[in-house]
Amino acid sequence: MNSTPLSKDFYSFIIFFSSILIVVSAIQSVALLVIGSAMMSLESFNSWFWLVLGVFVVTNGAMVRYLLHRQYRLAAIACVVSCMAVLFHYLLILNREFRVFYQEHYREVASILFGTAVLWGLSLVFTKAGENRWLRLGGILTVFFSLLLTFLFFLYFQVSEGSTKLLIDKLSRWVSFFELTAAFCIVIHFYREDERLEVTDKRPAKTIPALLKLAAFLGLLFLGFNFSVEVWRYSMPYKPSTTELHRSKLVEAHHFIDKSGDSLGYRLLKPLDYDSTKRYPLIVCLHHGGAHGKDNIRQLSADPAPFLMEQGNRTRYPAFIFMPQCPQGMGFSGAYGNASVDSLVFRTIRELQGHLPIDPKRIYVLGVSGGGYGSWHFISAHPEMFAAAVPICGGGEPKYGPKLVNVPVWAFHGARDKLAPVEHSREMIAAIRKAGGHPKYTEYEFAGHGIWDNVSKEGIMEWMFAQHKE
Repeated sequence: MNSTPLSKDFYSFIIFFSSILIVVSAIQSVALLVIGSAMMSLESFNSWFWLVLGVFVVTNGAMVRYLLHRQYRLAAIACVVSCMAVLFHYLLILNREFRVFYQEHYREVASILFGTAVLWGLSLVFTKAGENRWLRLGGILTVFFSLLLTFLFFLYFQVSEGSTKLLIDKLSRWVSFFELTAAFCIVIHFYREDERLEVTDKRPAKTIPALLKLAAFLGLLFLGFNFSVEVWRYSMPYKPSTTELHRSKLVEAHHFIDKSGDSLGYRLLKPLDYDSTKRYPLIVCLHHGGAHGKDNIRQLSADPAPFLMEQGNRTRYPAFIFMPQCPQGMGFSGAYGNASVDSLVFRTIRELQGHLPIDPKRIYVLGVSGGGYGSWHFISAHPEMFAAAVPICGGGEPKYGPKLVNVPVWAFHGARDKLAPVEHSREMIAAIRKAGGHPKYTEYEFAGHGIWDNVSKEGIMEWMFAQHKE
């Protein structure tokens, strides 16, 4: 062990940055508890996350220096490995193109994170570093919480019920919050070591460490404030616009509740000049990710709902328009193993068929982005139910291609889409064609994710209403 002690300036530096890291981590954990992964869609998220990344790098750089100085080499190696995994995770989140890779390989990335965290915790318990009581306690807590998160993570993907998945997800976020106690133990260790040192050097603090501390403090003050305010505003009850209020008066609001108590909010728009003696098509309209919630109104302004509600379309294509709203933390497709409301939507459709004059040969589904993934999933799960599908910026599982041979599909995607990879649509179309089907596919060469304006001019209503089941 190096007999020369580190300076009080060093301990002041590492205590300061470790404390700042705990504060930013606590803010982020609370944000996750309050609004979940929706925090990544906030305008202030990227700048806030760069602050978190910077504080993390500086803090752990100082930690590695301390461990090497004390000749805790194994702990230093474990710290570097764990930090590399976290940095890789952060970069996947910050880069939109990499974020798609992150979604597709979420389990592998999480497994690496949990594994390296456990390794770091064990190094604080079973190496020379464990001779220090507070470091050892920090390591024990790190191992405990990391293993608990690992268990909850794999349990999440084992269960299929949406409400259970949400419960496990919520519990995981609370566990992540309490994991900060491990960092507290490490700060206490440095504080106690600092107390043992005598002040032998009264020179002014070095410029670079002082500037780093000032930058971190100002970043926390301003970026933390902006991020916290935006999280708070997002968590407030949704206030519909005047247009949404006007639309909501035209569309019936309903809730489907199953035997277990799970509910699905939805809107139902009846055909113009509705005649209960006639049979009408049913259009299942699936919104994008920006309309999730429980207000049962936001989906009215999310594409493709406004288009379907236009007077001209309702006149030319009379139909029941079913607009379910997906709750936060769930999706229409269950993509990447996430919680899904698909079973509730299917049960609601069957209930509507039981008391409305819906033509079972003309049930259509269309959706954008998350709703596009939902459209692919719906026809893959129940190809016998749907007469046609219009998935936009979506994707599904190519293994279901043979099941979709006889389902008319017209898919759309932007070739430069960075949120939903165009390969997801291409793979589905290729799988259906390989199985002998003839789906339509339109790809916009220079477009990204926002292609709805183009799609709405393609004559999708005329094409969709020309399809019906035999």
